[in-house]
Amino acid sequence: MSAPQLDVAVPFVPLQRLAVERPWGGRRVGRRFGWGDAAAVGEWWLASAYPGAVTALAHAGSGDSSAAPTGLDAWLDAAAGARGLPAAADFPLLVKFLDAEQVLSVQVHPDDAVARRHGLPNGKTEAWHIVEAAPGAELFIGLAEGVTTARLFDAIEAGASSDAVTALLRRVPATAGDTWLIEAGTIHAVGPGVALFEVQQNSDATYRIHDWDRKPARALHLDAARDASRDVAPVQPRRAVPGADGWDTLVDGPCFRLARAAVDGALDLAPRGAFATLTVLHGQATVASGEHTATLAAGETALALDPVSVSGAGLDLIVTEPGA
Repeated sequence: MSAPQLDVAVPFVPLQRLAVERPWGGRRVGRRFGWGDAAAVGEWWLASAYPGAVTALAHAGSGDSSAAPTGLDAWLDAAAGARGLPAAADFPLLVKFLDAEQVLSVQVHPDDAVARRHGLPNGKTEAWHIVEAAPGAELFIGLAEGVTTARLFDAIEAGASSDAVTALLRRVPATAGDTWLIEAGTIHAVGPGVALFEVQQNSDATYRIHDWDRKPARALHLDAARDASRDVAPVQPRRAVPGADGWDTLVDGPCFRLARAAVDGALDLAPRGAFATLTVLHGQATVASGEHTATLAAGETALALDPVSVSGAGLDLIVTEPGA
């Protein structure tokens, strides 16, 4: 039997979420969006063509309810030529929710040059938009004043305790609504009690530096992490830049753009390139273009290929798209 013909002419494609377990995972995201809280889930991948962890189309298939859902990777490969989209192997972004009940490892991601030196296709710059944070929750972004990456690695290799490592890191409050750009090479960790929306380059390259004596122990990657780490100036939460189109830009760099809008009524979304991802943080949104209409509940994501109208009451929307 031949594979079903995929409709690549649609203006947007709703996507299914994919639960990815992590040892530090929590239940905030599941509770927030009504997805259940029976199991702790570290990450919910919303738009991914990453090998082995591909999100699926929510409303596409062969018409056979028993058939496997169509993966975003297959759809991209079918649509690439007709729509000017990247093939799955070249899809530039990965969009997710991250839910930390326990502290994440102290880690660093390589930039493109380091990644290629290590045999990887690209690096991993990311941005966090804090969705929910417990009282007193913290983020670790960069190093404490006067501390260098060399000093941190020397201390860890000499057997520094978790308390000693904490003292070498820069700690900032995790505040709902804040957005942070985590450039590749920045040492970082997410503290417990934080749920965030994340957009990143399409990579899962993480070099673990310290894991807080977690059991069972996970491997560290100190040589690769030392190579990837950079001494960076202290970063601050991003300030929104209002746009004439109604979207407030939070990050606009070479890797991606991240924008947000509060909507009571309707707002147009016009991807500036081949695509944008649209995620509803609050409310129920109607997405429409011509005869095509779909409803996105809070937490759900669609891939927009053409200009669409997004409407609803009390909407909190967040959009990502590739860098200019």
